[in-house]
Order: sequence, then structure tokens, then C-alpha cells
Amino acid sequence: MAPVEIHPAGATIPENLLRIELRFGWPQPMPFDVRRLTLLDASDREIPGALLDLTLPSADGRRLTVLMDPGRIKQGVGPNLDAGRALRAGDTVRLRVDGFGGHQPSVVKTWHVTPAVTTRLDTARWRMTAPRAGSREPLLVDLQAPISSTGEALIAVRDASGRRVEGRTSLGHGDTQWRFTPDRPWRKSAYELVTHPDLEDPAGNRSCAAFEQRRASEVRCDSAARAPRPLTPR
Repeated sequence: MAPVEIHPAGATIPENLLRIELRFGWPQPMPFDVRRLTLLDASDREIPGALLDLTLPSADGRRLTVLMDPGRIKQGVGPNLDAGRALRAGDTVRLRVDGFGGHQPSVVKTWHVTPAVTTRLDTARWRMTAPRAGSREPLLVDLQAPISSTGEALIAVRDASGRRVEGRTSLGHGDTQWRFTPDRPWRKSAYELVTHPDLEDPAGNRSCAAFEQRRASEVRCDSAARAPRPLTPR
């Protein structure tokens, strides 16, 4: 088992990637030393100014969000006009995570860069595979495209009374599949799949607006209408 999982977990990333997420096997010392992270181009050279000198840790220190420079991503603002995006469609890049010491080597994740994703997150396209009633079979949701790995906890199932169904969640297939295993067997009843307004894809697009269309001071994603998806175990 690798000492760290790197997300996006798939083989590709859009050139407007907003964040990289790391999941460690044990708590990391804080503040995290960003010199442990290096984004490299196909010639093994560091891509300058790609990552912010800022990391956002989870409370237990086992998960870390690393931000790409948003000023270089959003078109028409100063850093983007001056330097352009750090990632360019068609390139191959690698993230190297150092600092595990001893016999543990650096961990490297390679991605192919694809064109920017500039449309809002469309949850209506998701496809659900209903579990069997009376079982604890997992609910599988094909997301059609990757979501941010932190979004794993921003999707939930609620029962006919509106209560959240307790269970375990995970992402798979390059962060394009959400899997939910309930703590108790499914009933032959009506359920709903719901999403939190903060749910984003790796480029920062939400269901209320795309990153390129959104201004933090003007758009209230928490008030955007999101229709729950009905679910009935078979």
C-alpha cells in the first residue's frame, strides 16, 4: 500500500485543475512542508508557480488539499494574463511527493492534461444502480466524470422521513464512481440521493455555476435549487 493516495485518481486532469488532494496512511506533521511537493513537466523540470504555498489539512492530519494558483486558472485576471495556466492540454505532468524517509521512496502520480472543463457540475447525468431490498448491497452511482475527492462526503442518501442513512462511502474508477454501503439493510421503501452545495469537480465547478462563471461575492450556491434523485431498492 502506498503511503499516500493522490487525487485526482484517474489518468487525466483538465488544464484548469483547481486542487490536488492527498490521503496519507498516517497523520502528517503540521504545518505541512510544501517543499515535499513538486509538479514536473514531461522533461522532468519543475513547473514554476503552479502550486500555491498553502495547504489545507483535515482535522486529523491524514488528508491534505493542495491548491493550484487560482489566479492563473481563471481567465482574464492578472496572473492568468501574465503567465497563463500552469497546465496545458496535451502535456504530460507528474506530481512527486517526497519526505517519507527510510525505505519509503517518493510517490509519483502521472497525468495527461486534457482541455479545460468550464461547464457546471451536472448531477442530473448521474446513473444509479439500485441495490436489492433486504440486503446491504452497495449503492453505485456512475458520476460520468470525476468529482473532487473531498466530495465523497458531500453526497448522501436520506430515507422517506428525511433522515440521513448511515453507512460508508468511497470513490472508485478514477473518482468517477460513488459507492455507499449502508450500516443496515435497505428497506423496500423510497430513498433519495442528495448532494451538498459545496460539491465540486476537480476544476472547481459546482452544480450552481462553473468556476469561470462564479464570483464568490455574487453567487450563493447554498440557495441554488438541486433536485434530489429518487431511489427505490429493487
